[in-house]
Amino acid sequence: MMFGLIILVFVAYYMFNSSNAGGSCCTNHQSQVHDPMDILNDRYARGEINREEYLERKQELSGQKQTISIKKG
Repeated sequence: MMFGLIILVFVAYYMFNSSNAGGSCCTNHQSQVHDPMDILNDRYARGEINREEYLERKQELSGQKQTISIKKG
């Protein structure tokens, strides 16, 4: 009887660890590659940046806005 319980625990442990190898259960969605526009949209949706900053960065990413560098000296 005790031997059967030990085998059952061992099988359950093995099944749990083999299906969860590498932590793929809960972190799989975060391992996807996002382009900068996706990240910008996510940050705006979460309220991390305001509308003005969102639109400015969106223009920069789309290449519509030229940056001006000032040289000193």
